[in-house]
Amino acid sequence: MQKKLFFLVLLLASANVFGQSKFIAKNAYISFFSSTPMEDILGESNEAVTILNAETGEIGFQALMTTFHFKRALMEEHFNENYMESTKFPKAKFNGKIDGFNKEMLKAPLANIKITGLLNVHGVEKSITVNGMLGLESGKLVGTSKFKVTPEDYGITIPSLVRDKIGKEMEITVKATYLTFGN
Repeated sequence: MQKKLFFLVLLLASANVFGQSKFIAKNAYISFFSSTPMEDILGESNEAVTILNAETGEIGFQALMTTFHFKRALMEEHFNENYMESTKFPKAKFNGKIDGFNKEMLKAPLANIKITGLLNVHGVEKSITVNGMLGLESGKLVGTSKFKVTPEDYGITIPSLVRDKIGKEMEITVKATYLTFGN
């Protein structure tokens, strides 16, 4: 129920932002990875939602923090309760635009792109520009990106007791396979 409500809110919130030609991915992949000599940490979700406006290149992306899963249940518990405070800050959001967008990008093979927008994590919103790829892969429109963020930049405090187990930067990976929506 919560997932359906989240999806409905995302669609309604994006109605004014996006035109008639849209692409949507309801099960986009997003992960974050941190590596230190002591431990690797990987959190993954296949439940992010993203909408791409085929007219303007505007893109919206949201992920519920509680959809991230880890190799150990204790990591998941610490992530949601201690670091992300998922009850207080339930989702991460990105709203931006593909730099130099044109509709032909949607019909071409995967190619490098740059996306500029606002990333909101843990209640802190920052302007970011990330590299990615967009285009057709096996006949489907695919968007990917890999970039790094620093937890401290988003008000996420890492306790000194575990600071050596968590890298100073998190590598974020995003992959979405889009379907047409609303045409």
